[in-house]
Amino acid sequence: MLVLGLLMPVIGLIIGGVLHKTHIKWRMTPIDWLTLSLLIASDILILVRYHYQAISLLIMILAFVAICVAIGLAWRRGEILYHTFFKLWWRLLFIPSILAYLVLIVLQWC
Repeated sequence: MLVLGLLMPVIGLIIGGVLHKTHIKWRMTPIDWLTLSLLIASDILILVRYHYQAISLLIMILAFVAICVAIGLAWRRGEILYHTFFKLWWRLLFIPSILAYLVLIVLQWC
């Protein structure tokens, strides 16, 4: 399980890169696939380290980032366009997911 948690971001980048290079143009870039794989890897690492399923915690983080993005878009632009909201939300979710993943990696070796 630990190896899967460590390799999941690499697998996500490979899948994203392969799908991005195909003739079918996906709107998701490799970074978008990396975000998804980081969330899954964080859940696996929390399960390995603490024997706790952290899906509920990850969902709360997703909701918190979504609320902050919605408030920011409403304040800055005066409107919330769904395409812009979801794209910005997913791209901003990369930052806490990579930070959580790096902290979990450090905690695995302590």
